[in-house]
Amino acid sequence: MNHAFTPGLTKSASSNETGSAAVVAATDFKMLRRFATVSLAAFVVVAVLLGYAFRTLSVDALINGYQSEHVSHAKIIANELWDDHFGPLVQSVADKPAAQLYAADQIPELHQEVLRLLKGTKIYKIKVYDLQGRTVYSTDLEQIGVDKSDNAGVQAGLRGLNSSQLVHKHQLSAFEGELQERDVIESYIPRHDPLTGKVSGVFEIYRDATTVLAEVDQRQWLLVTAVILLLTLLYLAVFIIVKKAHDQIVAQNLERQKDQQALALSEERWKFALEGAGAGVWDRSLQTGEVVFSRRFMEMHGFEDHALEHQAEAWHARIHPDDLARIEADRNAYFSGEKASYANERRMQTRDGHWKWILSRGMVVSRDAQGKPLRMIGTHTDITERHEHEEALRLASTVIQTMDEAVIVCNAHKEIVSVNPAFTVITGYAEAEVIGKNPSLLASGSHTAKFFQDMWEQLTSSGNWHGEICDRRKSGALYIAWLSIKQVRDEHDTPSHYVAVFSDISDRKASEERMQQLAHFDVLTGLPNRALFYDRLRQALAKARRDKTRLALMFIDLDEFKPVNDKLGHQVGDLLLKAVAQRLSDCVRRGSDTVARLGGDEFVVMLPEMETLQAATLVAENILQALNRSFDIGEHPIHISSSIGIAFFPEHGADENVLLQSADVAMYQAKNNGRNQWYAAPMPD
Repeated sequence: MNHAFTPGLTKSASSNETGSAAVVAATDFKMLRRFATVSLAAFVVVAVLLGYAFRTLSVDALINGYQSEHVSHAKIIANELWDDHFGPLVQSVADKPAAQLYAADQIPELHQEVLRLLKGTKIYKIKVYDLQGRTVYSTDLEQIGVDKSDNAGVQAGLRGLNSSQLVHKHQLSAFEGELQERDVIESYIPRHDPLTGKVSGVFEIYRDATTVLAEVDQRQWLLVTAVILLLTLLYLAVFIIVKKAHDQIVAQNLERQKDQQALALSEERWKFALEGAGAGVWDRSLQTGEVVFSRRFMEMHGFEDHALEHQAEAWHARIHPDDLARIEADRNAYFSGEKASYANERRMQTRDGHWKWILSRGMVVSRDAQGKPLRMIGTHTDITERHEHEEALRLASTVIQTMDEAVIVCNAHKEIVSVNPAFTVITGYAEAEVIGKNPSLLASGSHTAKFFQDMWEQLTSSGNWHGEICDRRKSGALYIAWLSIKQVRDEHDTPSHYVAVFSDISDRKASEERMQQLAHFDVLTGLPNRALFYDRLRQALAKARRDKTRLALMFIDLDEFKPVNDKLGHQVGDLLLKAVAQRLSDCVRRGSDTVARLGGDEFVVMLPEMETLQAATLVAENILQALNRSFDIGEHPIHISSSIGIAFFPEHGADENVLLQSADVAMYQAKNNGRNQWYAAPMPD
């Protein structure tokens, strides 16, 4: 390869090298110093946090341990003194004012007994509170009679809960609100009556914790000091290791900078005449692997302002792995003479990580005496946009061919020019059977001419239409489809094609109808359920109010239905209910009448525009007779009867709830009258 060098650059770069190294070394030293400072500060913080955690856990353990001991002391004192002393004392002063509690006769003897029990313990004061929160006894006799009903510890004790707190010297107690002269642990222990289990009083026990807390503080500082010493040793070891690593990194950085500066000293060695066409030019030595790139080449790959590797091996790393084998095969075929030229398409990764499609062309311009290639020059052309366009077309075709929805493409004359495989699956027509034909061959005859006229008017005006349509398969079977049609216009804004996409929604429509059936009709009998009945009743009442007509409502309950279930089983009972529903439906003939099942063996019959009681009772008599006839359920002849309550709108209820309740009450009256009969609610005067 021919190279051109510019004199004078070497000296300048050499003078800058020392300065750059000094700056790097100073920067690295500053980073190491920051690391040392931050690490040491972190060790101190960790030590302090460990000391704080130790003290917190120690204090919690101390409080819990003392509370357990106080509970035991409270039980001992209660066992020794409550029945003979504290109990009678609490009862004797229950009705006395607080000011008279100190004068209780039991106090002197009780005081001596308490001091005897506390002798040899670390408890220096004890109080007893009655159920009103008053201090009925205290080893500090001056505190007897003080009302502590607002004390949180006393309140917790009266609720049967143990509670304790640590109060430091010269601090106020959160429970007592008093300034303490020592480190104290206060505990409030409820006394439970052994017979009833109820709280009969509350002990308050004071214990001096000054000495123990002093030991905890001493241990805390010993722990902090020990941790700081250990972490300091660890820090020194880590610092030595980091310092050695730091020195190695500095040396490596200086060496790398020398290499980069040596590369920067090389000047432009080739002036390309081909770059005006927009292609990037490369010049490669096949012996050393060194390669030189034109400015346009570097811009194409995102390196216009950055250094670019000048070795072929590094540049090959930017080729997509899936393209490497094909590129190598093309190059070898060109070098061996199997191909007259070298050209291939590959994906190249740009500096920012994106991939571009590149057309690479090249030719050998120098060979050795044996014909081995020495030097090769070529170009790179960005063909990404072309590939993306082709890929978009392939993707669109793949989507259409693989989608579950059927696709029909028609020309401006409404002739089918293309269908996808899903079209054949849904309609049964092969592609060859429909090409050139009008989509009307799918018509089922279920829609009027106006339906299709409106469709094409909307399609012409807005460019799209969608909705449900009933079509016919090749087999003759009908199906429901959700159809969407788009109008495609050419560059002159003239309609050129129509694209229709549809899917078979027959199963979904059937499921929706089934869900509608389940939501509004009784699963067992097929009659309207409670929800649908209430809706119809509300509508019927609204119409009756508007037309000023009457409405009759019957509440029907089967007599002796439970024994059928108990003796013959629920399966026979279900079959009987279905038969009852059929006979009830046979007893009403008008389209406005409604028979519904509310649940169990309860049915209702709504008779709109029923003006007279006589007409309603005629229907009731028919129902009684129909249900009195024997039911043959399998091998079981079953005889039942019914009780019917009748209520009228508006006399017995202005809304559906009151009217139904009136009919229900009338039904129970029919049962009380002997069953197998109807009873009409009395008309108001």
